[in-house]
Amino acid sequence: MGEKLDVLGRGGFIEKLKSLVKIISENKQGCCFGLNGFWGSGKSFVLEKFEEEIKEIQSEETGDNRYFVFHYDCWKYDYYEEPAIAIIAAMLDATDRELNVFTSEQRDVAKKMAWETTKETLKAVASELCKNKVGIDLVEIATNTIEERMEEEDNSFDSLYGFKSALEATRKGIQKIADRKTVVIIVDELDRCLPEYTIKVLERLHHIFTDLKNVIVIVSMDKTQIEYSIKEIYGEINVDTYLRKFISFKINLDNGKAEQYIKKYETYTSMFEFLQGEEQEVEKFSMT
Repeated sequence: MGEKLDVLGRGGFIEKLKSLVKIISENKQGCCFGLNGFWGSGKSFVLEKFEEEIKEIQSEETGDNRYFVFHYDCWKYDYYEEPAIAIIAAMLDATDRELNVFTSEQRDVAKKMAWETTKETLKAVASELCKNKVGIDLVEIATNTIEERMEEEDNSFDSLYGFKSALEATRKGIQKIADRKTVVIIVDELDRCLPEYTIKVLERLHHIFTDLKNVIVIVSMDKTQIEYSIKEIYGEINVDTYLRKFISFKINLDNGKAEQYIKKYETYTSMFEFLQGEEQEVEKFSMT
């Protein structure tokens, strides 16, 4: 399959996104921010191009790639009832894909070793999650009555203690990876998930990545759809206040412009006679 064309002129936006991530990385900060746009606005295309380009950026200090880049497709991995396990599974899959592209040439040895070490760390994390049988339904716990929780107190304590221990081990593992390179995690297709799973994903992202140094989480989101999911579970709450628990800030993705597309295929478009203003209608059509 050929390379996808940037018909909406997203190159400048992608460069700004790369610059933002570089600044955060250089300061060894942790951050979770949203890439906000309505369905069909091209978020997945932007993130795909961003991932391709950022993987090639080298660190001036080590000569190795600056970033570990992971892609977590929430909808693809939603057969895992527990999002924490889904996140680690997606990261493990990413390490396998990266290791498969290395050759035996000497120039690849350092990079290969970095990914192999990362894989071993993630496997240890996955083992800890499974050992503690992580699968706490925080949505259910939050909506249960006090009486129901009191009746389940003994079992709940054991489960929650195991959950806390497993998450702490997960955080330590991710931080260990981030001590070597900046970890960039792309969270995609969140708004395709059912409301309850959407909330669980947001909660787990918060539990696992909050306050970790040198870890950047980018959440692809349609805020309107996320609002629907939140209100479906929690009722009429202040959605912006709720989202601030998980996402530090949002970057809005606009519709883009198809002017370059019309110019690129001028030999074809010249066959048409446009009335005044109709070029804009063609641009709108090309974006749908």
